[in-house]
Amino acid sequence: MKTIAAIFATIFFVINTGAFAQYKLEYKATGPSALHYKAHTTLQTTESMMGQQAKVSVTSDQTISMKGTRSGNELVYDITIDSSENIALLPNGDTSRTSSPAVGRVKQARVRPNGEEVSSIWLDTSFAATQAGQMKDFGSLFFRLPDGKVSVGSAWKQNKTDTVATGGGEGSIMVTTNSNYKLVSEETIEGIPCVKIHFTGKVKLKGSTAYQGIEFGISGTGNISGTALFDYTNGRVVKIDGSSVQDLTMASTGQQKMTIPMNQKTAYDLSLVR
Repeated sequence: MKTIAAIFATIFFVINTGAFAQYKLEYKATGPSALHYKAHTTLQTTESMMGQQAKVSVTSDQTISMKGTRSGNELVYDITIDSSENIALLPNGDTSRTSSPAVGRVKQARVRPNGEEVSSIWLDTSFAATQAGQMKDFGSLFFRLPDGKVSVGSAWKQNKTDTVATGGGEGSIMVTTNSNYKLVSEETIEGIPCVKIHFTGKVKLKGSTAYQGIEFGISGTGNISGTALFDYTNGRVVKIDGSSVQDLTMASTGQQKMTIPMNQKTAYDLSLVR
């Protein structure tokens, strides 16, 4: 039989951890004011060719603004990169500074309340035509949320496949991601009540690209992991810390055979500014 002390200890645990609290997690419209984020990403790429290793390190800092409205069963977000600076450390020791050509452009993303992407397009069609070989942007703003109510300890999964154009549209890569999510706690960050979600996943890539007139087949696997803080009252991401490691192989498909093993390590941090 439980003692009175044990009973009160259990009640204290439940009250302070939210163990029995239930949450309906979904993205919501932002209202008349835009949300503002800052994002910091580091990418380290190591490739081997003819017995030599080449390393490239890229650091990217961006500020992003986003406004969202409800349209039936979907949310429509206008997302803008307000500023961007990329610093690359090249194998020869030189440093290159660039800015994204997408600065000031608006990308419109349609998502379901659970974070599933319906579509995304650049509103500037002439600019969109130049982005055929670019990876999807803003994916970290919308991760998969569970259907129905959840509590601390609840887990859910997402399996998705994206096809990404490469080499200026001359090739494509199929990216399959199997992700696992778990709600681990409730936390208050700068006065904002949030749920903390831990995620892990495995990535598989397969496709082709072109480089300097040579066609390459690409294959590889990777792992992702991190944590996210989600404001369950206002339906928005507050913070994401994540990382990924990928091992890739590029093999030329023409007469001149060439195989290039690559390793990529990525770390990213996304934070709500206001």
